[in-house]
Amino acid sequence: MIGAELLSLTTLVICFLAILMGVSFFGKEGLYVYATTAVIIANLQVLKLTKYDFLNTPVALGTVVFSTTFAVDNILNEYFGAEAARKCVAISFSGYLLFAILMKITALHPEVTISDCVNMHTEMEQLFSPAFSLFAASLLSYIVGQFTDIFIFSKLKMLWGRKYVSCRSAISMGLSTFVDNCSFSLLAWVIFAKHPLPLSSLWTTYICAAYFMRLAIATLCVPLVKLAGIFMKKE
Repeated sequence: MIGAELLSLTTLVICFLAILMGVSFFGKEGLYVYATTAVIIANLQVLKLTKYDFLNTPVALGTVVFSTTFAVDNILNEYFGAEAARKCVAISFSGYLLFAILMKITALHPEVTISDCVNMHTEMEQLFSPAFSLFAASLLSYIVGQFTDIFIFSKLKMLWGRKYVSCRSAISMGLSTFVDNCSFSLLAWVIFAKHPLPLSSLWTTYICAAYFMRLAIATLCVPLVKLAGIFMKKE
């Protein structure tokens, strides 16, 4: 059986290649398409758990793919401007919202039972009818986290100019992923939850553990911002 670590690393490599190919062949439009696709995929992956050898408890998938969207923000901000990065967030948010609404309507269609015919009604209901707390928390935290990343990166760009792109990316992604993780955890498990978790448990179990993993992925994403510039120069 292939280990979860190898599968996640393969996922990250595929995401990197998709981003570099997107910006090389299609420019910022390619990044818009990638970000929208990544947000939809990450919100589907989060419904499945995986177990890493270096963690004691299982974790939800989606972290790897979703974390790369912060790198996309920084690439757009660096080479196309903050307005292009904000536009990407608006497009990907709208794309995910449209997808969620249409698939929810799909799941609401009455079940039809026909012999010798594959029927995935129950499975689609489970997949595309998430709890309101998770759905709302996911949408709101996405907006908060992405715009935090754009804001921090823009301020550092104004302060340092075009220098230290790797350092600027590391700082903005490190802080914005923390904001995203905190806002999602508070919204999903405290504010919107029927049975709110104690803040001490929320901090240790949901915020800290998930953030360190996101921080590790964000660190791996840092060189991607500089690589994207090389691919655009080749174009």
